[in-house]
Amino acid sequence: MRPPVSGVARGGPAGGGLSGGVSGGPSGGSGSGGLRRDPLSGAWTVMATGRGARPHDDTPRCANGAEAGAAPAPSAACPFCEGHEQMTPPELDALRPDGSAPDTPGWAVRVVPNKYPVFEGGHEVIVHSPSHDRPLSTLTLPEVTDVVTMYQRRIAALCAGGAAAVAVILNHGREAGASLSHPHSQVFATPIVPPVLVSELEQFAHYQVKYGRCLLCDMLGTTLAEGSRVVFDGPFVAWTPDASRWPYELRLAPRAHEPDFLRTDPGAVAGALRRALTALASATADGALNAWLHTVPCRSADGKAEPQFHWHIEIAPRLATLAGFELGTGIGVGTLDPVEAAARLRAELPPADAQPARG
Repeated sequence: MRPPVSGVARGGPAGGGLSGGVSGGPSGGSGSGGLRRDPLSGAWTVMATGRGARPHDDTPRCANGAEAGAAPAPSAACPFCEGHEQMTPPELDALRPDGSAPDTPGWAVRVVPNKYPVFEGGHEVIVHSPSHDRPLSTLTLPEVTDVVTMYQRRIAALCAGGAAAVAVILNHGREAGASLSHPHSQVFATPIVPPVLVSELEQFAHYQVKYGRCLLCDMLGTTLAEGSRVVFDGPFVAWTPDASRWPYELRLAPRAHEPDFLRTDPGAVAGALRRALTALASATADGALNAWLHTVPCRSADGKAEPQFHWHIEIAPRLATLAGFELGTGIGVGTLDPVEAAARLRAELPPADAQPARG
Protein backbone atom coordinates (compact mmCIF):
# COMPACT_ATOMS: atom_id res chain seq x y z
CA MET A 1 0.00 0.00 0.00
CA ARG A 2 1.28 3.45 -0.92
CA PRO A 3 1.60 6.09 1.82
CA PRO A 4 -0.84 8.99 1.60
CA VAL A 5 0.38 11.81 -0.62
CA SER A 6 -2.72 13.92 -1.06
CA GLY A 7 -6.06 14.73 0.49
CA VAL A 8 -8.10 17.12 2.59
CA ALA A 9 -7.01 18.56 5.90
CA ARG A 10 -9.51 17.91 8.67
CA GLY A 11 -7.76 19.66 11.50
CA GLY A 12 -6.05 22.63 9.85
CA PRO A 13 -2.37 23.04 9.09
CA ALA A 14 -1.23 21.60 12.40
CA GLY A 15 0.01 18.09 11.95
CA GLY A 16 3.12 16.00 11.69
CA GLY A 17 4.93 14.11 9.01
CA LEU A 18 4.80 14.58 5.26
CA SER A 19 1.03 14.86 5.11
CA GLY A 20 1.00 17.78 7.57
CA GLY A 21 -2.39 16.88 9.00
CA VAL A 22 -3.72 15.63 5.65
CA SER A 23 -5.89 12.56 5.43
CA GLY A 24 -7.24 10.90 2.34
CA GLY A 25 -5.01 7.94 1.62
CA PRO A 26 -3.41 6.65 -1.53
CA SER A 27 -6.23 7.45 -3.94
CA GLY A 28 -5.15 11.09 -4.17
CA GLY A 29 -8.78 12.19 -4.25
CA SER A 30 -10.48 14.73 -2.06
CA GLY A 31 -13.71 16.48 -1.36
CA SER A 32 -14.84 19.76 -2.91
CA GLY A 33 -13.78 22.02 -0.03
CA GLY A 34 -11.53 22.40 2.97
CA LEU A 35 -7.83 22.97 3.43
CA ARG A 36 -5.57 21.01 1.12
CA ARG A 37 -1.82 20.62 1.35
CA ASP A 38 0.38 20.16 -1.70
CA PRO A 39 2.84 17.36 -0.92
CA LEU A 40 5.28 18.63 -3.54
CA SER A 41 5.78 22.12 -2.12
CA GLY A 42 4.19 21.87 1.32
CA ALA A 43 1.96 24.85 0.47
CA TRP A 44 -1.66 25.06 1.63
CA THR A 45 -4.79 25.96 -0.34
CA VAL A 46 -8.37 26.39 0.82
CA MET A 47 -10.94 25.41 -1.81
CA ALA A 48 -13.66 28.07 -2.00
CA THR A 49 -15.20 27.39 -5.41
CA GLY A 50 -18.17 29.67 -4.74
CA ARG A 51 -15.86 32.68 -4.94
CA GLY A 52 -15.41 32.06 -8.65
CA ALA A 53 -18.90 33.49 -9.20
CA ARG A 54 -18.30 36.82 -7.45
CA PRO A 55 -18.75 39.92 -9.68
CA HIS A 56 -15.92 41.83 -11.34
CA ASP A 57 -15.96 45.19 -13.08
CA ASP A 58 -13.07 44.66 -15.49
CA THR A 59 -13.28 44.09 -19.24
CA PRO A 60 -12.17 40.63 -20.48
CA ARG A 61 -8.67 40.84 -21.89
CA CYS A 62 -6.50 38.62 -24.01
CA ALA A 63 -3.01 37.53 -23.03
CA ASN A 64 -1.48 40.44 -24.94
CA GLY A 65 -3.35 42.86 -22.70
CA ALA A 66 -5.79 44.01 -25.38
CA GLU A 67 -9.52 43.84 -24.91
CA ALA A 68 -11.05 40.59 -26.13
CA GLY A 69 -11.45 40.68 -29.91
CA ALA A 70 -8.88 43.46 -30.43
CA ALA A 71 -6.13 43.11 -33.03
CA PRO A 72 -2.61 42.29 -31.78
CA ALA A 73 -0.24 45.18 -31.21
CA PRO A 74 2.01 46.14 -34.15
CA SER A 75 5.55 44.78 -34.09
CA ALA A 76 7.40 47.69 -35.75
CA ALA A 77 9.17 48.65 -32.52
CA CYS A 78 9.57 45.14 -31.12
CA PRO A 79 13.25 44.36 -30.36
CA PHE A 80 12.59 40.61 -30.60
CA CYS A 81 11.26 40.57 -34.18
CA GLU A 82 13.48 39.35 -37.00
CA GLY A 83 15.31 42.23 -38.61
CA HIS A 84 15.55 44.14 -35.33
CA GLU A 85 18.60 42.29 -34.00
CA GLN A 86 20.51 45.56 -33.42
CA MET A 87 17.83 46.63 -30.92
CA THR A 88 19.02 44.00 -28.41
CA PRO A 89 22.35 43.36 -26.70
CA PRO A 90 24.64 41.01 -28.69
CA GLU A 91 23.21 37.52 -28.84
CA LEU A 92 24.55 34.82 -26.54
CA ASP A 93 23.26 31.81 -28.47
CA ALA A 94 20.97 31.01 -31.38
CA LEU A 95 19.72 28.23 -33.59
CA ARG A 96 20.47 29.35 -37.15
CA PRO A 97 19.46 26.70 -39.71
CA ASP A 98 21.07 28.59 -42.60
CA GLY A 99 24.32 29.31 -40.77
CA SER A 100 23.75 33.07 -40.78
CA ALA A 101 25.99 35.37 -38.75
CA PRO A 102 25.16 36.36 -35.16
CA ASP A 103 22.91 39.40 -34.70
CA THR A 104 21.45 39.11 -38.21
CA PRO A 105 18.19 37.63 -39.54
CA GLY A 106 17.98 33.90 -40.26
CA TRP A 107 17.56 32.53 -36.73
CA ALA A 108 14.93 30.10 -35.45
CA VAL A 109 15.49 30.69 -31.70
CA ARG A 110 17.61 33.52 -30.30
CA VAL A 111 19.10 34.20 -26.85
CA VAL A 112 20.16 37.65 -25.66
CA PRO A 113 21.02 39.17 -22.28
CA ASN A 114 18.11 40.87 -20.54
CA LYS A 115 18.66 44.64 -20.79
CA TYR A 116 17.19 45.08 -17.30
CA PRO A 117 18.59 42.07 -15.43
CA VAL A 118 17.61 40.74 -12.04
CA PHE A 119 21.11 39.23 -11.80
CA GLU A 120 23.93 40.93 -13.72
CA GLY A 121 25.37 38.44 -16.19
CA GLY A 122 22.85 35.80 -15.25
CA HIS A 123 19.53 36.87 -16.75
CA GLU A 124 18.77 35.89 -20.34
CA VAL A 125 15.87 36.08 -22.79
CA ILE A 126 15.04 33.19 -25.12
CA VAL A 127 13.02 34.47 -28.09
CA HIS A 128 10.90 31.52 -29.21
CA SER A 129 10.65 32.37 -32.91
CA PRO A 130 10.89 35.31 -35.31
CA SER A 131 7.05 35.55 -35.31
CA HIS A 132 5.64 38.35 -33.16
CA ASP A 133 2.21 36.85 -32.47
CA ARG A 134 2.69 33.06 -32.25
CA PRO A 135 2.85 31.77 -28.65
CA LEU A 136 4.27 28.32 -27.88
CA SER A 137 0.84 26.71 -28.18
CA THR A 138 0.65 27.72 -31.86
CA LEU A 139 4.17 26.74 -32.90
CA THR A 140 4.84 23.47 -34.72
CA LEU A 141 6.36 20.54 -32.87
CA PRO A 142 9.83 21.11 -34.44
CA GLU A 143 9.65 24.78 -33.41
CA VAL A 144 8.75 23.98 -29.80
CA THR A 145 11.47 21.31 -29.80
CA ASP A 146 13.96 24.03 -30.75
CA VAL A 147 12.81 26.12 -27.78
CA VAL A 148 13.13 23.20 -25.34
CA THR A 149 16.55 22.38 -26.79
CA MET A 150 17.61 25.94 -26.07
CA TYR A 151 16.30 25.67 -22.51
CA GLN A 152 18.66 22.73 -22.02
CA ARG A 153 21.60 24.49 -23.69
CA ARG A 154 21.25 27.58 -21.52
CA ILE A 155 20.83 25.61 -18.29
CA ALA A 156 23.99 23.67 -19.09
CA ALA A 157 25.93 26.82 -20.00
CA LEU A 158 24.89 28.77 -16.90
CA CYS A 159 25.57 25.84 -14.58
CA ALA A 160 29.02 25.51 -16.16
CA GLY A 161 29.49 29.22 -15.47
CA GLY A 162 29.10 28.73 -11.73
CA ALA A 163 25.38 29.22 -11.00
CA ALA A 164 23.96 27.46 -7.95
CA ALA A 165 20.72 26.83 -9.83
CA VAL A 166 19.01 27.90 -13.05
CA ALA A 167 15.38 28.99 -13.25
CA VAL A 168 13.50 28.90 -16.57
CA ILE A 169 10.23 30.81 -16.65
CA LEU A 170 7.57 31.86 -19.13
CA ASN A 171 5.34 34.93 -18.67
CA HIS A 172 2.51 34.92 -21.22
CA GLY A 173 0.40 38.06 -21.15
CA ARG A 174 0.57 41.41 -19.43
CA GLU A 175 -1.28 40.17 -16.34
CA ALA A 176 1.43 37.53 -15.98
CA GLY A 177 4.24 40.08 -16.04
CA ALA A 178 5.24 40.09 -19.71
CA SER A 179 6.42 43.59 -20.61
CA LEU A 180 6.88 42.67 -24.30
CA SER A 181 4.24 40.66 -26.16
CA HIS A 182 6.62 38.88 -28.54
CA PRO A 183 6.65 35.31 -27.13
CA HIS A 184 9.78 34.61 -25.10
CA SER A 185 11.03 32.82 -22.01
CA GLN A 186 13.54 34.00 -19.43
CA VAL A 187 16.44 32.17 -17.80
CA PHE A 188 17.98 33.16 -14.46
CA ALA A 189 21.31 31.94 -13.07
CA THR A 190 20.82 32.26 -9.31
CA PRO A 191 23.71 32.49 -6.83
CA ILE A 192 21.68 30.46 -4.32
CA VAL A 193 19.24 27.60 -4.68
CA PRO A 194 15.84 29.39 -4.64
CA PRO A 195 13.78 28.87 -1.46
CA VAL A 196 10.86 27.30 -3.35
CA LEU A 197 13.19 24.69 -4.84
CA VAL A 198 14.87 24.14 -1.45
CA SER A 199 11.44 23.45 0.05
CA GLU A 200 10.66 20.90 -2.66
CA LEU A 201 14.05 19.23 -2.25
CA GLU A 202 13.33 18.91 1.47
CA GLN A 203 9.93 17.33 0.78
CA PHE A 204 11.56 14.82 -1.60
CA ALA A 205 14.35 14.01 0.86
CA HIS A 206 11.93 13.54 3.78
CA TYR A 207 9.74 11.23 1.71
CA GLN A 208 12.73 9.22 0.51
CA VAL A 209 13.94 8.70 4.08
CA LYS A 210 10.48 7.76 5.35
CA TYR A 211 9.25 5.57 2.49
CA GLY A 212 12.31 4.76 0.37
CA ARG A 213 10.70 6.02 -2.83
CA CYS A 214 10.30 9.15 -4.96
CA LEU A 215 7.58 11.53 -3.79
CA LEU A 216 6.49 12.56 -7.29
CA CYS A 217 6.56 9.01 -8.63
CA ASP A 218 4.11 8.04 -5.87
CA MET A 219 2.01 11.15 -6.49
CA LEU A 220 1.75 10.24 -10.16
CA GLY A 221 0.80 6.68 -9.25
CA THR A 222 -2.06 7.70 -6.98
CA THR A 223 -3.22 10.47 -9.32
CA LEU A 224 -3.29 8.13 -12.32
CA ALA A 225 -5.05 5.39 -10.34
CA GLU A 226 -7.80 7.78 -9.20
CA GLY A 227 -7.93 9.44 -12.62
CA SER A 228 -10.24 12.42 -12.15
CA ARG A 229 -7.49 15.07 -12.24
CA VAL A 230 -5.49 13.58 -15.13
CA VAL A 231 -5.51 15.70 -18.28
CA PHE A 232 -3.42 13.30 -20.34
CA ASP A 233 -1.18 10.28 -19.76
CA GLY A 234 1.76 8.78 -21.61
CA PRO A 235 5.52 9.21 -21.31
CA PHE A 236 4.55 12.58 -19.78
CA VAL A 237 1.61 13.14 -17.46
CA ALA A 238 -0.36 16.37 -17.16
CA TRP A 239 -2.64 16.81 -14.16
CA THR A 240 -4.36 19.44 -12.06
CA PRO A 241 -3.01 19.57 -8.48
CA ASP A 242 -5.44 18.64 -5.72
CA ALA A 243 -4.40 21.81 -3.87
CA SER A 244 -4.64 24.06 -6.94
CA ARG A 245 -3.98 27.72 -6.19
CA TRP A 246 -5.08 28.97 -9.62
CA PRO A 247 -8.02 28.05 -11.89
CA TYR A 248 -6.74 25.46 -14.40
CA GLU A 249 -3.38 25.16 -12.63
CA LEU A 250 -1.51 22.37 -14.40
CA ARG A 251 1.59 20.28 -13.81
CA LEU A 252 3.59 18.28 -16.31
CA ALA A 253 6.19 15.62 -15.48
CA PRO A 254 7.80 12.54 -17.00
CA ARG A 255 6.08 9.32 -15.96
CA ALA A 256 9.45 7.62 -15.46
CA HIS A 257 11.68 8.84 -12.65
CA GLU A 258 14.03 11.56 -13.91
CA PRO A 259 15.71 14.11 -11.63
CA ASP A 260 17.51 16.19 -14.27
CA PHE A 261 15.73 18.02 -17.09
CA LEU A 262 18.97 17.99 -19.11
CA ARG A 263 18.72 14.23 -19.58
CA THR A 264 15.25 14.37 -21.13
CA ASP A 265 14.49 14.11 -24.86
CA PRO A 266 13.57 17.68 -25.91
CA GLY A 267 11.22 16.48 -28.64
CA ALA A 268 9.18 14.44 -26.17
CA VAL A 269 8.98 17.36 -23.74
CA ALA A 270 7.96 19.69 -26.57
CA GLY A 271 5.06 17.49 -27.67
CA ALA A 272 3.63 17.25 -24.17
CA LEU A 273 4.18 20.92 -23.36
CA ARG A 274 2.58 22.12 -26.60
CA ARG A 275 -0.42 19.86 -26.03
CA ALA A 276 -0.91 21.15 -22.48
CA LEU A 277 -0.57 24.80 -23.51
CA THR A 278 -2.99 24.32 -26.42
CA ALA A 279 -5.66 22.93 -24.10
CA LEU A 280 -5.12 25.78 -21.65
CA ALA A 281 -5.29 28.42 -24.40
CA SER A 282 -8.58 26.99 -25.59
CA ALA A 283 -10.10 26.61 -22.12
CA THR A 284 -9.06 30.10 -20.97
CA ALA A 285 -9.47 32.06 -24.24
CA ASP A 286 -5.69 32.45 -24.41
CA GLY A 287 -5.59 33.87 -20.90
CA ALA A 288 -2.38 35.09 -19.32
CA LEU A 289 -0.24 32.48 -17.57
CA ASN A 290 3.06 31.86 -15.87
CA ALA A 291 5.04 28.66 -16.25
CA TRP A 292 8.28 27.53 -14.65
CA LEU A 293 10.59 24.55 -14.63
CA HIS A 294 11.84 22.86 -11.47
CA THR A 295 14.87 20.63 -11.97
CA VAL A 296 17.86 19.67 -9.83
CA PRO A 297 20.27 22.47 -8.87
CA CYS A 298 23.59 22.75 -10.68
CA ARG A 299 26.06 20.07 -9.66
CA SER A 300 28.78 21.24 -7.33
CA ALA A 301 32.44 21.03 -8.25
CA ASP A 302 33.15 18.68 -5.35
CA GLY A 303 31.11 15.90 -6.96
CA LYS A 304 28.28 16.02 -4.44
CA ALA A 305 25.67 13.36 -5.15
CA GLU A 306 22.58 14.33 -7.09
CA PRO A 307 19.69 15.02 -4.70
CA GLN A 308 16.46 13.06 -4.68
CA PHE A 309 14.16 14.87 -7.12
CA HIS A 310 11.83 14.46 -10.12
CA TRP A 311 11.74 17.38 -12.54
CA HIS A 312 8.43 18.96 -13.47
CA ILE A 313 6.85 22.01 -15.08
CA GLU A 314 4.19 24.05 -13.30
CA ILE A 315 1.71 26.22 -15.21
CA ALA A 316 -0.39 28.87 -13.45
CA PRO A 317 -3.08 30.62 -15.53
CA ARG A 318 -3.52 34.12 -14.17
CA LEU A 319 -7.31 34.17 -14.13
CA ALA A 320 -7.38 35.23 -10.49
CA THR A 321 -5.42 37.86 -8.58
CA LEU A 322 -3.53 37.26 -5.36
CA ALA A 323 -5.08 39.46 -2.68
CA GLY A 324 -4.34 40.34 0.94
CA PHE A 325 -5.42 37.00 2.41
CA GLU A 326 -3.14 34.95 0.17
CA LEU A 327 -0.20 37.33 0.58
CA GLY A 328 -0.68 37.74 4.33
CA THR A 329 -1.20 34.07 5.22
CA GLY A 330 0.61 32.10 2.53
CA ILE A 331 -2.61 30.09 2.02
CA GLY A 332 -3.90 29.94 -1.54
CA VAL A 333 -7.58 30.23 -2.40
CA GLY A 334 -8.79 27.81 -5.05
CA THR A 335 -11.89 28.95 -6.94
CA LEU A 336 -12.20 26.12 -9.48
CA ASP A 337 -12.42 22.48 -8.43
CA PRO A 338 -9.36 20.76 -9.96
CA VAL A 339 -11.52 17.79 -10.98
CA GLU A 340 -13.77 20.11 -13.00
CA ALA A 341 -10.71 21.93 -14.40
CA ALA A 342 -9.21 18.64 -15.59
CA ALA A 343 -12.47 17.64 -17.28
CA ARG A 344 -12.66 20.95 -19.13
CA LEU A 345 -9.02 20.69 -20.20
CA ARG A 346 -9.53 17.13 -21.45
CA ALA A 347 -12.42 18.40 -23.57
CA GLU A 348 -10.08 20.96 -25.21
CA LEU A 349 -7.14 18.59 -25.64
CA PRO A 350 -5.80 18.25 -29.20
CA PRO A 351 -4.62 14.84 -30.47
CA ALA A 352 -1.04 14.06 -29.49
CA ASP A 353 0.20 14.47 -33.07
CA ALA A 354 -1.99 17.45 -34.08
CA GLN A 355 -0.30 20.44 -35.72
CA PRO A 356 -1.57 23.95 -34.96
CA ALA A 357 -3.67 25.82 -37.50
CA ARG A 358 -1.76 28.62 -39.20
CA GLY A 359 -3.60 31.90 -39.32
